[in-house]
Amino acid sequence: MEMSATSALQAEAICPICQDNLNNPVTLKCQHNFCVTCIRMKWKNLLKTFPCPVCHQTQEGRRVSVNPQLGRLVDLANFLQGSRDSRMARENEPRCAEHQQELSFFCEDDKKLMCAMCTKCPEHQGHHIRSMKEAASHYRQQLGEYIHLLKKQMEEVKRLIVTQDRKILQLQEEVRKQRMQYNLDYEQFKQFMDCEKNAYLTRMEEEENHLLRQHNVSMAAHSAHIDKLRDLIVEVAELSEMSEEMVLRGLKGLQQHYKGLDPAPAVQLLNFRPLYYSLPPLCSVLSNIIQKFRENVTLDPQTAHPTLCVSEDLKSVTWVKQRLRVGEKPKIWEATAALVVLGRERFASGRHYWEVQVGHKPEWAVGVCTDAPCSEGQWFPSGRKRHWIIQLQDGKYLAAGSAVVPLFQTDKLTVIGIYLDYELGQVCFYNASDRSHLHSFSETFVQVLKPYFGTGCDSEPLRICVVDYEG
Repeated sequence: MEMSATSALQAEAICPICQDNLNNPVTLKCQHNFCVTCIRMKWKNLLKTFPCPVCHQTQEGRRVSVNPQLGRLVDLANFLQGSRDSRMARENEPRCAEHQQELSFFCEDDKKLMCAMCTKCPEHQGHHIRSMKEAASHYRQQLGEYIHLLKKQMEEVKRLIVTQDRKILQLQEEVRKQRMQYNLDYEQFKQFMDCEKNAYLTRMEEEENHLLRQHNVSMAAHSAHIDKLRDLIVEVAELSEMSEEMVLRGLKGLQQHYKGLDPAPAVQLLNFRPLYYSLPPLCSVLSNIIQKFRENVTLDPQTAHPTLCVSEDLKSVTWVKQRLRVGEKPKIWEATAALVVLGRERFASGRHYWEVQVGHKPEWAVGVCTDAPCSEGQWFPSGRKRHWIIQLQDGKYLAAGSAVVPLFQTDKLTVIGIYLDYELGQVCFYNASDRSHLHSFSETFVQVLKPYFGTGCDSEPLRICVVDYEG
């Protein structure tokens, strides 16, 4: 009952405007009460009529009645509320279940709250006991240290999360690059396979047409022979129907005709020659090729054309125009030989990779060849020396081996990568700028191979690159 009356009184002591205890309460004509400052602020911008904020009854003027009695009632309500809260707090204080006394001590050994009487019990004799306030202060300090340690652990976990976030971003970037590389490799491989497919199917069609031509020639020969046999059969049949005299008279000519008949044409043996094909190493493994098989290739000045100047480090070659004296004729070598220099390295096995910077030279050729050039200026005598190269000639990119094949290259080539797999019998060429595949030769190698470098009549050097591996 006391609690209900106090609560009711406390509710009446609330200002309807600020919802707090009335401060210097005033009363309007409608008997509603407000804080004096609250009602003045409410009416601040009004000029003629001043309505009650609760019932909206208007009055003239800002005049209000001070209500000191209500102010004292508000103070009384606050006092009663404070007394009730204090009493409730005391009633809610923890007490010993055994002795019904206030718990004011703490046993360190049992980690238990106790009253004064509990401290005298035999089971707590010899235990470390101190006041609840002292114990709480001690453990608050300990809890503060725990909080400090936990915060450090939390910060460490946050740092780990940040590190993990950075790592996942790095991995996502690697995945993105790998995806892009795969798509690039796929498109290049698809383009290469389309070209290889068209070339292979063209060769297959040529082989089929060759078989059909052989078959048609054979069939024509057999048809002609059948026609001769048919004519002879008709002649024999007609003779056999004649009189005895005519049979005997015509017998000699018929026998000569029969003996003079050509034998039947031999049956043409038709054989299908399966066409060999092979695929170059994919662009995705070119990095591994560079890492494992890069070769420090150098030039051999002894094999250089007289108009070519090889640098001291044996890494570049430049064409130098030679002046002739009056009446002097160029030597046979100079007049007929190609502007070529070979590498010092000799390859009879294994896998090797090197790169050549051709820059903006209008003419060049790079690749491999068998043996060294001849001193007579005949660089590759028929049947004795061969080469597998790609070259720029007359503004066109060509692949030259046993035959010359045009390369449908739209981008300008500035650095060429050459990969030789001797045992597999492959020479592969790459655009080292974007690592795209250009062309591959397939051959069975039995001779020593040497790097081949051809240059045109221009002053820009052709240079062997130092191959740096980038993972």
